[in-house]
Amino acid sequence: MTEIAGDIGLSKASLYYYFPNKEGLFKEVVSQGHKTLLNEFEGLLSSSVPAEEILQGYLEKRLNYFREFVHLNALNLESINSLKPVYARLFENFRKAEIRLVGEILAKGIATQDFQNLDIAYFSELFIAIFQGLRHDVIIKKDTINITETEYSLLQKQYESALNMFMKGIKK
Repeated sequence: MTEIAGDIGLSKASLYYYFPNKEGLFKEVVSQGHKTLLNEFEGLLSSSVPAEEILQGYLEKRLNYFREFVHLNALNLESINSLKPVYARLFENFRKAEIRLVGEILAKGIATQDFQNLDIAYFSELFIAIFQGLRHDVIIKKDTINITETEYSLLQKQYESALNMFMKGIKK
């Protein structure tokens, strides 16, 4: 907290006034990141871009968010596990919001007859689970969440491959 206070030009006491502990600060940082990202997703959805391109744009933004988030700090898995109760609800709410947005993108693709008529709830949850699984796979192989450029490039390639497979399954 001392280091953070110094970085943002506040005294440690002032920082504690706004955030009584590290968990509160972490929760706020994550919450603000989620809000920013969800607003960007909403912007993609309201554009006149075809649904397939919106899904691709969504994944690019989501991957960039993952990259930024994992580099917030070189947290070890023990630290993350201790924060789990703090952020579990945040991440579950974010996941639900992502599923809802992907559902809206799929509905847009169905409406424009680019996608087959499909079970939107099922496929939007499947879509999120696929890409969440790819990110999780990177994390569980390490002691920290500090991913290398090589790992990030591989994840990006996996995202592209998974999106191509997914799109082949839902396109008309």
